[in-house]
Amino acid sequence: MLPKSRILSALLVGLGVALMVAGFAAPRFLLGDGRLPLDLENTTYTLHDENASVEGEAQPVTRQLHMEIQNPATDEMASLRVGDSLFRGAEGDKLEDLITAQTWSWQVDRKSGDALTPATVSSVMIMPTEEIDMEGPWLKLPVNAEAETIELFDPILRDTAEVQLVGNEQIDGRQVDSYTQQVEPTNLAREYAAMNNTKTLHDEEGNASTSYLHYAVERTLQVDHVSGLVIGIDEDVDLYYADASGERAEDYVTYSAATQDNAAKLGQLTGIVSQETSRTITIIVITVGAIIALVGLIGALRPESRRFKSRARAK
Repeated sequence: MLPKSRILSALLVGLGVALMVAGFAAPRFLLGDGRLPLDLENTTYTLHDENASVEGEAQPVTRQLHMEIQNPATDEMASLRVGDSLFRGAEGDKLEDLITAQTWSWQVDRKSGDALTPATVSSVMIMPTEEIDMEGPWLKLPVNAEAETIELFDPILRDTAEVQLVGNEQIDGRQVDSYTQQVEPTNLAREYAAMNNTKTLHDEEGNASTSYLHYAVERTLQVDHVSGLVIGIDEDVDLYYADASGERAEDYVTYSAATQDNAAKLGQLTGIVSQETSRTITIIVITVGAIIALVGLIGALRPESRRFKSRARAK
């Protein structure tokens, strides 16, 4: 029968080898470069304002962005589908409550968030499908971004607008960066054609004139630093019709709203670590495993004591 010390040594060798194997395998289970995960579940951004305004009438408004990560997807790219809807009330279950709705589909680089293909845009407003060149990321910024400014896509503008890094904080052990984005009043009719981008208005004397949909926004984004994923949105949006000179003629939609589930979105990113952290974890696990295995090996190869040999002969 083997002495207990030999049995313990063998167990230590096994444990050490197991830790070393786990260390070498860790990079496969930890997203060590912050790339976009393919298994995210909480990907809906809901912004609700009880005190919004639609066509000059005070009423609740909700904007909802629902992102789906789809196939085809590889280690380097993923396919995204984002539904962007704006509706009256909080539910949006009635067609008459819908103000605008579009679905965006494109492929992105999982690290930088940049579009790899033009985006296909479809609308429920019986408009033909369009292709839009996305010159910047949207809901997924570059991993570990250090730049003070980034050109970020705005779907209402259908173009990029600069976001500026204004600070960061630690939340549940993760760095969350804050970016601000401001779009000055912009005539959307000059940017692209859409059903509601122009409107005919009549003055008190019945004279008709064409007005143009204008868009302005002040937005703050909360972004997980390691992954670049947007976890929170806070925006003040003003959509209104103005004449050719830009003078306001009629209100369309105005709201101020923010997402409320930022912590839940951040919580699902715990398995995403930086390359430095992933490398550190791997080195520590392999080193500890090697030390334990070495201690066990020394114990296993150590000569048996005379006492144990004499006891063994006696039996």
